[in-house]
Amino acid sequence: MLRKAVMITASLALALGAIGIGTTPSGAESGTHCTFQHVPNLNPGLSYKPSNGTFTDPGGGTAKCEGAVSGSGDYTDSGTVSGTCQGGGVAEGDPTFTVGGQTFTDHVKITFGKPSTKGGIVHADFEGEKTKGSIELTPTKGDCIINPVTQVKGVGEFMLK
Repeated sequence: MLRKAVMITASLALALGAIGIGTTPSGAESGTHCTFQHVPNLNPGLSYKPSNGTFTDPGGGTAKCEGAVSGSGDYTDSGTVSGTCQGGGVAEGDPTFTVGGQTFTDHVKITFGKPSTKGGIVHADFEGEKTKGSIELTPTKGDCIINPVTQVKGVGEFMLK
């Protein structure tokens, strides 16, 4: 069955994930594996107190896909996030991803808060209509205790469904 591909990125700190997604062109088959990284900003940021806010990826994120959709590209994304650094939470985003000279968009939901087992501080799982993956998050601005985490680096992977 022919599918659209989706690039995911989630980023939030000490338990947050922000998202970046892209879809493959119509006619692309599933089985594509993608890796990605990006550094979104969080507003007002995450701390030990529950909050609701937004995330915005200012650009500079990268992705690489191999399979039915192959190539490298960049993306931007934005969305909403709620939760805490310690307890985790949820996020949703609507990223735009360019790979192989084509630009795509999708909507994803993520859950964050588990300890990372792959090199970050926090682990997040995400899923959209056409993709499913995970991301490891590390704060780059803020510490969650004295200062809210307002920026994170996310490194992850996903498979097209």
